[in-house]
Amino acid sequence: MRRFQLLVLLMIWAVQSLLSAAEFKLTNGDVIRGEPASVDAEGIVIRREIGGFSERISWARLTQDSLKILLEDPQAKKFAEPFIEVPIEIKKEKEKKKEIVIREPPRPERPVQKSFFAGLLTPAGFMVLGIIFFANLYTAFHIAKFRGRPVALVVGTSVILPVIGPIIFLSMPSTDAVAPPPTEAAPVNTDVVSAEAKVSGMQSSLGLAAHQKGGPKQDNQAQVYKRTEVTMDRRFFETKFAGYFRMVPENPDMVLVVKTAKQEYVARRISRISSNEVHLQLLRGNTEVGVPFGEISEVMVRHKDAK
Repeated sequence: MRRFQLLVLLMIWAVQSLLSAAEFKLTNGDVIRGEPASVDAEGIVIRREIGGFSERISWARLTQDSLKILLEDPQAKKFAEPFIEVPIEIKKEKEKKKEIVIREPPRPERPVQKSFFAGLLTPAGFMVLGIIFFANLYTAFHIAKFRGRPVALVVGTSVILPVIGPIIFLSMPSTDAVAPPPTEAAPVNTDVVSAEAKVSGMQSSLGLAAHQKGGPKQDNQAQVYKRTEVTMDRRFFETKFAGYFRMVPENPDMVLVVKTAKQEYVARRISRISSNEVHLQLLRGNTEVGVPFGEISEVMVRHKDAK
């Protein structure tokens, strides 16, 4: 053990003695003689042989020979080595020695494809089957009610034959559609029938006579809708005056009177309507005018000859 320590000390002493008298040349031509005092990533400080210390010299300012000398110093080697230029021939030889090995990347294993029926054996598959089963029973129940069939019969068949059972009963006619068997007709009293025929004949003849003589007609009563009583909007016109949206109104003798604060419009029909106003086809002139809902104060239905 002591021999090894002495050998290490001798090597360090030899390096220090070798570097103690080393000359460090700079790229600008200056020469500094001495030994390294401090090294780091920023550069080196040299203890001058004549005494004193130099400023910190960056590694890029040292010549290649000076950098090679510093390779003997274990502390300075790791900082000086990156700045040493390698000849091109050596670089090419190193590149030739490097062999490119192409390796295929590992490929993941493909999942095993499962059949449709294997997917139904999962919890989610059982849930889907349960929903379809109860929907089948629910449909069968309503088909039994719709066709007038026994509920137990239709539902039981749907349990044994899902989907097919409800389709069978749905395609069958309902029991209400079957006509009842004919019954024996009761004897008809001819005297009663003849009396009723005479009465109806007299009534029809009276009605025909009244029509020919210009009998009484049904009075056309005026209808008035005020803004204080109803809401003047599109829904109001579409529900109350649906017959006036036709090209030929149901009762051509009745007109629609729309009043505003400034004017009164007498219209035969409603040509079109929007969310904000109604368009009227006037009785006179056959022109179209638009009236906003906010300006309407009253709507009246009256006879066209009334005033």
